[in-house]
Amino acid sequence: MSVTESIREAMAGLTSKQKSIAQYIMDNPDEASYLSLKELSVRTGSSEVSVLRLCRALGYDNFVALKDALKQHTQGAFRAATLSAPSLHPDNRIGTAEELLNKVCADEQNNLNATIAQLDAEMLVNCAHRLLKSERVFVFAHDRSYVFADYLCYRLNFLRIQATAVQLGESNTVSTILAAMQDGDTAILFSFPPHYEPCANAASYCRYKNIPLIAVTDSMDSPAAAGADSVFLCRTGARYFYNSQVATLSFINILTSCIAIQMGSGFDEILANEQDVMDFLDSFNYAEKAEN
Repeated sequence: MSVTESIREAMAGLTSKQKSIAQYIMDNPDEASYLSLKELSVRTGSSEVSVLRLCRALGYDNFVALKDALKQHTQGAFRAATLSAPSLHPDNRIGTAEELLNKVCADEQNNLNATIAQLDAEMLVNCAHRLLKSERVFVFAHDRSYVFADYLCYRLNFLRIQATAVQLGESNTVSTILAAMQDGDTAILFSFPPHYEPCANAASYCRYKNIPLIAVTDSMDSPAAAGADSVFLCRTGARYFYNSQVATLSFINILTSCIAIQMGSGFDEILANEQDVMDFLDSFNYAEKAEN
């Protein structure tokens, strides 16, 4: 029996406050699986004691045991979704060219729909707020994922958030940057199949230094997700390649748009400043051509 099924069975015997907490957990099992005791109590408008009492009422010795059960549940659900997604197996490439092209297009749409459907708006807003407050943002990625780290940094720097993309394959650079990270910094880690094991090392060091870590990955089983403060799952199944990154690009656009929304008039000021620069350069180039 899954943890959510256990909660449903126990619901009738819970207090009203416990029912409220339990309902939040059932509605958001993925998020609840990595929230701290304090964070869950704040999100449910309850005390930490109430959360602990719910754990005992559900048959768990402590909050950690409940979180472990939730992680097993969400990972199982994601694995089931992954199994139903397209894979590199030859059987998924049988058919006429037109039929296969239609399937590829449907796969892209399904990946994007699944990713957007599981986005947590509150978590997204909190991450946007955290990035706005950060002194520096370091975006770690390996190999092909580095393209998306670089693109995210481009967007963040446009929003006047100091961001640097870090290639995990360059061990000396990674070590130097990890050692230099300090309070006020935020780390973002991209990881997609085939997962690169040093992702786990970078994530572990961020936890060791208490650096907030945001993971963008395909599964809660990935090395990037372990111990991350926030995990955003992007569905990337493909028939001809390891990953299709349509959903990843869309997530970057959604996250940076969320930041722009929170900036309010500050974003309009950025646009005005950018326009001033373009106008100046245009006039400078025009004057230079006129002189020649």
